[in-house]
Amino acid sequence: MTSTSDPGARLAPAPLPAPAPDRCPLCASDRTALRFPARGGNVVEARAYACTSFGHRRHPPIWRCGACGLLFQEPRPSEAQLLAAYGEVEDPIYLAEKENRLLTFRRAARILGEARGRRLLDVGAYCGFFVEVARERGFEAEGIELSRWASGQARARGLAVLNETIAERAARGARYDVVTMWDVIEHLAEPRRDLELAARLLRPGGRLVLSTIDAGSRVARWLGPRWPWLMDMHLFYFDRENLPALLESVGFRVVARRDYAHTVSAGYLLRKLEASFPALRWLARGLRLLTPARLPVPVSLGDNMVIVAERR
Repeated sequence: MTSTSDPGARLAPAPLPAPAPDRCPLCASDRTALRFPARGGNVVEARAYACTSFGHRRHPPIWRCGACGLLFQEPRPSEAQLLAAYGEVEDPIYLAEKENRLLTFRRAARILGEARGRRLLDVGAYCGFFVEVARERGFEAEGIELSRWASGQARARGLAVLNETIAERAARGARYDVVTMWDVIEHLAEPRRDLELAARLLRPGGRLVLSTIDAGSRVARWLGPRWPWLMDMHLFYFDRENLPALLESVGFRVVARRDYAHTVSAGYLLRKLEASFPALRWLARGLRLLTPARLPVPVSLGDNMVIVAERR
């Protein structure tokens, strides 16, 4: 071993502190502070952005705004980098979970009410499972999706899911009665701009329904740096106060806020548990031996929310 008192010894340089952002990307306040230091993050590649990514608790520096409470990555990938990465995403595990995703969306779709022939756009439609559910309920439903693979999977099943951005769809002059964003807003390079585009896509009185993780939830605050949704692919972490405030500022009126539950297979859930909490690896592996892998399991820890907003 080399002694640190040896004048010839070379010490590894201490990591440089993350440069503080100039302002909050949501409210422009300069009251920002580092909340969670980087943990091997900022990997701008497709596998980090798949819906079923197991890259939990791996992320760049995450900051907190002292004014509005937003948590956000800084530095963040450029929009061009994100579009390229999402375009290359392939996710066969998501396809294997199809039946459970349909269960999740069938329960969530109740919030939409009766279809009455309304036209619906699902933003970030992935393999089109929610578009399928909305059609079952009588909506004239279509979707947009950045992943070429996922949108291709949807079209192969006869669903109208195009590989385009929300800006491209808005530029077409399309109008809808309902726009949905299921677990999408936390991934967007420019959430405010894309919510403004969602408002443009909606007819007056039309509704936006979106779900996202809740960084202000009890479980998120209790787990702190161990909260598994701190990940490369999550650029922004909203809560039940600042997301409604953002929606109000871009022309919406919030009409409902509630918890959002997912249904997953027991096998998938245990793999997530193992990836999220390495100390529980042996417990998760033991439970896998005792639990039917395909058993549907509803999961709601209070850290996922759905918000319904009406365009003014």
